[in-house]
Amino acid sequence: MALIKFAIDNFYAVFVLALLTCVLGVVALLTIPVDILPAFNTPAVQVLTYFQGMPSSSVERTITNRLERWVNQAPGVSQLESRSLTGVSVIRATFRDGTNPNTALTLANSLALGALPTLPPNTLPPVVLPFDPTATVPLGLLVVRNQSMDEAQIKDLARITLRNRLGGIPGVVSPVVVGGKDRTIMVYLDRDRMLARNLAPTDVAKGLQDGNLVTSPGNAYFGKRQLALEIDSMVENISELNDLPIRIPGGQVVSLGDLAHAEDTSFIQTSRVRVNGQQQVYVPIYRQGGASSLGVATALKKALPEIEAAMPEGTTLEWVMDQSEGIRKSIVSLIEEGFLGALLIAVLIVLFLGSLSMTGIALLVLPLAVLFTILGLQVTGNTINAMTLGGLFLAIGPLIDNAIVVLENTQRHLGLGKSPRDAATAGVSELMLPVLVATLALMVVLAPVALTPGVGGFLYRPLAISVALALTGSLLFCWTLVPMLASRWMKPAGHGTGQRGLLGRTHHVIEGFLDKLTDLYGVALGSAFRWRWGMLAGVLVLSLSSLALLPGIGREFFPGADSGQISISVQAPSDSRLDATEQRIEAFEELIRKTIPASDIRLIVSEIGLTTDWSAAYTENSGQMDTVVRVQLNEKRSDTTARLASR
Repeated sequence: MALIKFAIDNFYAVFVLALLTCVLGVVALLTIPVDILPAFNTPAVQVLTYFQGMPSSSVERTITNRLERWVNQAPGVSQLESRSLTGVSVIRATFRDGTNPNTALTLANSLALGALPTLPPNTLPPVVLPFDPTATVPLGLLVVRNQSMDEAQIKDLARITLRNRLGGIPGVVSPVVVGGKDRTIMVYLDRDRMLARNLAPTDVAKGLQDGNLVTSPGNAYFGKRQLALEIDSMVENISELNDLPIRIPGGQVVSLGDLAHAEDTSFIQTSRVRVNGQQQVYVPIYRQGGASSLGVATALKKALPEIEAAMPEGTTLEWVMDQSEGIRKSIVSLIEEGFLGALLIAVLIVLFLGSLSMTGIALLVLPLAVLFTILGLQVTGNTINAMTLGGLFLAIGPLIDNAIVVLENTQRHLGLGKSPRDAATAGVSELMLPVLVATLALMVVLAPVALTPGVGGFLYRPLAISVALALTGSLLFCWTLVPMLASRWMKPAGHGTGQRGLLGRTHHVIEGFLDKLTDLYGVALGSAFRWRWGMLAGVLVLSLSSLALLPGIGREFFPGADSGQISISVQAPSDSRLDATEQRIEAFEELIRKTIPASDIRLIVSEIGLTTDWSAAYTENSGQMDTVVRVQLNEKRSDTTARLASR
C-alpha cells in the first residue's frame, strides 16, 4: 500500500524510474552479445600435444593416457574426455561450476608441462587453451584464392599475412589454415656418396644445424663504445644450401652439394580441401569466448575489402558457410513472432476492455519489462539468444495479465463512484498479494529448470532467468507506473469513459457475446456438478487415451531449424590414402548434385583427412580416410533443409 501511494504521489520519481529503465535497457540492447545459444560459463580447457607421424594407438598409449593421469590431478575436474589421432592428442577437461577459469587454465598448464618428461622423446610441449563448446563451430570459412600462386604459397599467405590481419578484428579467432600444402625444404641424400665418405644422415643434419643459425657471441668494446655482435648464417635462397660445409671423419670438409641436393617443395599431404570441386585453401573463423557471433561476423565482413586490398595482387577472399546468417534469421524470426503476439494482445485489449487509455497503460508495461529483462540479462552475464528470447516471449502473456487485472479492478472502483486516485489505490492494493503469489508460482515452476545440472541447465537456465526477470519487471511497473498513470488517465464514472463509434459498438457486441458465454458456462458447470461421476470418468478416459499418442511423438533434445546447411560425415576404408579418399569424395559430391537440384545448391565444401597441427582440435576427422562434406543451400530453395538432406 505504501509503495502504491508513493507512486501516485511522486509522478516524477516514477517517470525517472521508467526513463532510466528505457535508457539503460537500450544501452544494454546495443551492447549485449547476440548468439543462437547461451554463453558457456563452465570452466573448461583443452590440452593439445603433437608427435609428428605417431600412430593413433601409440598416441593413446604413450601420450594421452599419461597426460590424462596428470591433468586429472587438478582440483575441481568434473569431466575428462580425449581423442587420440595420428600424431595428435586432444584432451578436454571440464571443471566444476565456481572454479575460476584462469585458475583452471593455470593448473592444467602446469600439470601438462609437468608430464612432459614422461612423454616419448621429441614430443612437442603440450599447448593448453580455454575450451568453449559453443564456439567450436566456425562462424564461416574465408576461402583464399590466387591464380598466380601454388597451394604452398597460398597457404603461407593465409597462415602468415592473412591471419595477422584477421587478428586486428575484435572477437575474431583464426587459429588454423585448412587445405593447401605445407612448404618445406627437402634435402635428398646420395647414398653412394654418403657411403664413400663414411657419413650418416645425422652428420648431414648436424651440419645443416651448425651452418644455418643466428646467434650472438657477445659484445665488442671500442673505447667508450659498446656494440652487440651477431652471427647470421641463415641462407636466403635454396642454392646457398648446397655450399654449406659438412665435416667428415678425418677432419676434411665437403660441401652439401657433394653429398645431396636441396629442393623447395612441400610435405606429403595428409589433408585437402575442395570448394565446389576445386582444391582450395580456407581459414575457418571462430569467435572469442563471450564475443557476439553476429557482431564478430559483421565486423569481419566489413573489414574484408580492406584486408583483400592489402593482399598480393590477384588475391581474392570469399566468405562462405556464413553461420551468422542463420543466427540472424532465427533471432529476427523470434522477434517478429514476439511483436506479432504483442500486436494481437493490443488488439484484444482494445476490443475487450473498450478503453484506449487502459490499453495504453497496459501496453506501456510491455516494452519497459522487456528492456528491464535485457538489462538484467547483461548484468547477470547472459546473452540475447534463442533461449532467453523464448523465455521473454513466454512471459509476454503474464506481463500483460498483471497489468490488465489491476486496471480492470481500478475501473470497477471507478464504477463505484470513487475518484481516479482512490480507485487506483484500491484497485492495485487489493490485487497486490494475489498478483505477487501468481507471479511467484510461475517462477517456482521454472526453478527445477534453472537448477538442472549439465547440458540441460546450460541450455534452459537462461530461459528461466529471462522469465523471472520479465515477471519481476512486470511486478515493479504494475505497482508503480500503472497506478500512477491510472490515477491521471482514467476518468471517473459518468465522465465520458465509454467509447463511441465503431470501437464502442464493437466493444458492446463483444460484451454481449461474453455475457452469453458466461451464461452457457454456468449451465455447463451446473450439468457437470449433477453428473460429476460421469464427468470424472470422461476426463479419465480422455487422459488415458491421450497417452496412447505418446509413442508417435518425436523426441529430440533441441528443436531443429532450417539453417540452409547440410553436414555429412563420410568414412572410407581405414587404410585409404588421401588420393583414394578424394576420388570417393569426388564421386560423392557428384551424387549430391544429382540428388539435390542444382538451383538449390550454393556451395559444396569437403574437408578431407587430417593435418598434424592445431587443426586437429577443430575437425571431426581422425585420419586420411575421414571427410566432412558441407552443403550450403541457396536462400530460395525448392524444399526445406531437412527434406533435401533426407533424399
